[in-house]
Amino acid sequence: MNLDDIRSKITRLDRELLSLLAQRKALSLDVARSKLENPRPIRDQEREQALLVELVNQGRQLGLDAHFVTRIFHTIIEDSVLSQQALLQDLLNPQDSVPAISVAFLGLKGSYSNMAARKYLSRFQAPLVEHNCDTFQQIFDTVESGQAQYGILPIENTSSGSINDVFDLMQHTSLSIVGELTQPIEHCLLVATDTSVEQIKTLYTHSQPYQQCSQYLSRLGELEVKFCAASSNAMEQVARLNRPDVAALGSADGGELHGLTPLVEGLANQKQNMTRFIVVARKPIEVAEQIPAKTSFIMSTGQQSGALVEALLVLRSHGITMTKLESRPIIGNPWEEMFYVDVAANVNSEDMQAAMKELGRITRFIKVLGCYPSAEVAPTRIPARLLSQAGERSEPVRYSRHYKADNTQVQVGPFILGGEEPLLIAELHDFTDEARLQETARRVKEQGAQVLAANCFDGVDTEQGMARLKQLRATAARFDLAAMTRVTSAGQVHRAAESVDLLLLEADAAGNEELLSAAGRCTRPLLLELADEPEHSLSLAQRILQQGNQQLALLDTQALPLARLLDLSSQTHLPLVSRLGGDASTLPRLGEALNAAGVSGFCLDVSDDDSALGQLAHSLYRG
Repeated sequence: MNLDDIRSKITRLDRELLSLLAQRKALSLDVARSKLENPRPIRDQEREQALLVELVNQGRQLGLDAHFVTRIFHTIIEDSVLSQQALLQDLLNPQDSVPAISVAFLGLKGSYSNMAARKYLSRFQAPLVEHNCDTFQQIFDTVESGQAQYGILPIENTSSGSINDVFDLMQHTSLSIVGELTQPIEHCLLVATDTSVEQIKTLYTHSQPYQQCSQYLSRLGELEVKFCAASSNAMEQVARLNRPDVAALGSADGGELHGLTPLVEGLANQKQNMTRFIVVARKPIEVAEQIPAKTSFIMSTGQQSGALVEALLVLRSHGITMTKLESRPIIGNPWEEMFYVDVAANVNSEDMQAAMKELGRITRFIKVLGCYPSAEVAPTRIPARLLSQAGERSEPVRYSRHYKADNTQVQVGPFILGGEEPLLIAELHDFTDEARLQETARRVKEQGAQVLAANCFDGVDTEQGMARLKQLRATAARFDLAAMTRVTSAGQVHRAAESVDLLLLEADAAGNEELLSAAGRCTRPLLLELADEPEHSLSLAQRILQQGNQQLALLDTQALPLARLLDLSSQTHLPLVSRLGGDASTLPRLGEALNAAGVSGFCLDVSDDDSALGQLAHSLYRG
């Protein structure tokens, strides 16, 4: 066949695939309707696992890679689950017949909140009336007054952490949380005319994207930064000015609505940048018992020692998984805190009702903010033993608890990662001055850190990198600290292994066979960043362990929910380290909760401030 014939055949196959996917979705909705008559959970993990194993093995016979097959069917299963949930929710909460759906959000058209609102409300298949708001308070007021049926509010971001203003406003609102969604945030440098990065002199941005892109922006030199109420306001301003020396931070889709084009893409400090939004309305909703649900509530405990722990033990005793814990000061009550809690449970379930009753007896204040369908559809895991082909000798899964029941302890210089006390890593990103390195080491040692981390190879040649390694090693030794640096090539592994105590591997090391081989064969301990899907990182861990290096730990940079961390801890004996950021006042409580969930160490950026490190150390070591 010639090229045109081949392309025609591909097009026909793509159309057939779409038709088959539509038929499959229709059948999945029939499954949901059948579960109304005979109530059963939406998800059947055992069936999903058996289905995936069968499909992977069939795919192998057809020459298809196992990861390719699982990625496709994870997406199909996720869509099936969400579609079934939406159907059951619509039947349980019938919408009044209205000519349009109205929603309030932050910013103008094209803002991240606007894009999230359009995504969430698209399922209603009704015209959308949009209310642009300048502040979070205005969103609450617009919905409370009945001008809008729904409000969309960002609640947390994987890069910059929790949105504290929203948490504070949730203390006093009469609105209920009725939904959630997670939206990928892909920051771009947006311009209105043909220009270059070198010509940009003024940047219009909201404070959140500015913070999330700080590493890229620091390389642009002197910029006049003008902060706006929302990213969409920044885009509107750049479109209005229409000059080659101005730019905005925002999404490519949002920029398109304002006639802007991306000059540079993928600017976020974290490659996987996600924002979780909540949906609020005047009335709560009922969540079908078959649907995985979340319940959000706030509570205030007494100030006596152990009051929060006592409250959290109530959840554990009733088998309820906590997915988020956030503390905020109570305005007008100095030194008192309100705790925001998300749990994976339906508020009407027997266990949740019993837990809320018990919590009511031991807390000063407790209020349910809402019960709503969970937007998280965790991929079904396939144990490696089920994927081994008939007659094939299966390689042991070295990272799993089946291979090793006891937790691994990693020797990092004179310290232990995975021991009785958590390990604290102080991370300095800006390695430009030896005097600053010495001063930072002195301070973080006093604050309670055990490891000093600096990126010795970032933006420099090999000779400069070696000089930095010597400085880092000497400085760490002077203050009785262990030393850590990031490595991105096999050559860096060999050089760094001669000087430092811990090597950091990036999550995208999967495509670098030489790096993985060198890391697996070196005798220095390794810290491996978790990828977007932790299961992918576990497969990398397997390849490293097979090479011989058994001193391996995992670094969570994605701010995984507590439930995911607990699940990960149950899968692997490798120590877990969490990179913390955000509001310093909340880190001690968060650190305690993560430590209880199995996290063995914490990594904090001390480039600008090390006070959070001291507070966390005091909280973790005071006992």
